Amino acid sequence: MQVQITAQGCEASGAVRRQAEAMAGRWPRFDPAVAKTSFVFRIQGRTHSAEAIVHRRRLETVVARAEAGNFRSALDELDGRMKRILKKDRERRKTYRPAHGPSS
Repeated sequence: MQVQITAQGCEASGAVRRQAEAMAGRWPRFDPAVAKTSFVFRIQGRTHSAEAIVHRRRLETVVARAEAGNFRSALDELDGRMKRILKKDRERRKTYRPAHGPSS
């Protein structure tokens, strides 16, 4: 799976980059349609934010964002949010069964 990391107006350390890549590598377990993940890191004042944009095959793109005092904490929060989104969407797709033809 392809992972792209962008730091806007800041520098993301190697440890933060490795943590992001490891997280992205686990997300396909929650939704096998995950094809590509992009991370965007920003610092606004004292707030560090991490955003993940997950592109999925034949499905809508999923975006999650988290803020914390440092990038590692923001990534931990982001990981939990993205897992919940992916699990919930996959479960919704599994339980949805479209009606076939008119009902009599």
